[in-house]
Amino acid sequence: MLARTNGASGAVISSEIAQGNQKTTSVGFTYTFDSRLTGLNPNAGVLIEAGTEFAGLSGDSKFIRSNAKVIGQTRVWNEEITLRATFEAGGLNWRGSNFSRAADRFVLGSDVMRGFEPAGIGPRDLSNGVNDALGGNLYAVARFEADFPLGLPEEIGLRGGLFFDVGNVWGLNDVNTAGGNIVGANGSARQVLGISLLWTTAIGPLRFNFSKAIQKETFDKEQSFDLTIQANF
Repeated sequence: MLARTNGASGAVISSEIAQGNQKTTSVGFTYTFDSRLTGLNPNAGVLIEAGTEFAGLSGDSKFIRSNAKVIGQTRVWNEEITLRATFEAGGLNWRGSNFSRAADRFVLGSDVMRGFEPAGIGPRDLSNGVNDALGGNLYAVARFEADFPLGLPEEIGLRGGLFFDVGNVWGLNDVNTAGGNIVGANGSARQVLGISLLWTTAIGPLRFNFSKAIQKETFDKEQSFDLTIQANF
């Protein structure tokens, strides 16, 4: 999750390490609604997920961390093209007397925001000659994609895709930034365009994503290719 140069850490991560072992006790819930299970339209559906985690009944960390995701999907053009839109966001409300740590904050992976390495966007500390990802208290991402046939025999199991992702992770409230060289605490919305190759195989549906960031920060860590297990939603 955190970048390193010769095993060194920036001022922020060093201060978090200096806190020593921290105990977190939490309880949470997740609500899920999936219209694919009860809906009358087999070619369209909505998935809604929302959850909250409460920490602080005991232990050293006290926070409320919430996130939500909404996905809408439909099939058009004789059900051959699948259109999908996803929006997800989250927030961390730190309530402890100590400072939060990177493990408590949101760090985005390619399953949430394509086009960048895991922890490739968001606040960073460039002190001590390193490039440490710090995560953020807030994040929001929207993803838009289309899957379509390539005109190949169906038994090959190959389809194509286009996607556009836009999002950001930001916010360092309740973080000890003393001595740090902080960039991206607020930042801007990153934007990514890409194409996909979807392949149904014996081991499961695979998705090959080829992407290009069209809006980014100079300190971001781009990733032009990733391989994931494709999901219906």
